[in-house]
Amino acid sequence: MADQIDKAELLERIHSSYAALLEILQPLSESQISRPAPSGWAIKDHLAHLAAWELGIAALLQHHPRYAAMQVEEAMEQDKSTDELNDLIYQQNAGLSPAEAREKFEAAHGQMLQVLESLSDDDLFRPYADYLPEGGQGFQDPVLNWIVGNTYEHFDEHKAYIRDHVLSDSEARGQVSEPGSDHSKAA
Repeated sequence: MADQIDKAELLERIHSSYAALLEILQPLSESQISRPAPSGWAIKDHLAHLAAWELGIAALLQHHPRYAAMQVEEAMEQDKSTDELNDLIYQQNAGLSPAEAREKFEAAHGQMLQVLESLSDDDLFRPYADYLPEGGQGFQDPVLNWIVGNTYEHFDEHKAYIRDHVLSDSEARGQVSEPGSDHSKAA
């Protein structure tokens, strides 16, 4: 559950986490961003994944169908699991170039920020169900929990995956480097 934070604190946490993620991405080459990790996902796949989930919440906050915005509406109607949704999102975006994945991520984030600007502190604590296009049936927890889970907490989760990916890639090539730092040395 999200802390009892106000909109200003929420935006600060989102901006800080987003900036930290961009800092890791900044020095990476297109080759590094498109190279799959042992898990099978490349960094570009993480960006497309983050974009899809952030777009879903931005749509919900505008009373639009969340899963349609994520392009997984049919899968949701079939009661697919979160892992199955993530796999579908991965498959739908696998052909994106690193630049396209980053553009998608940045556009989704811009849309989320724009939507958040229109909300009040009170809006953040309204039930998730209040934002459903079909009305108030569903989750009664504050929508803030879903905003947090699909922005800064999600960025932090994937930032760790990306950092691990970059470090394992660097180690495999005989370099030791901490992503987002200026320190690197040959092993």
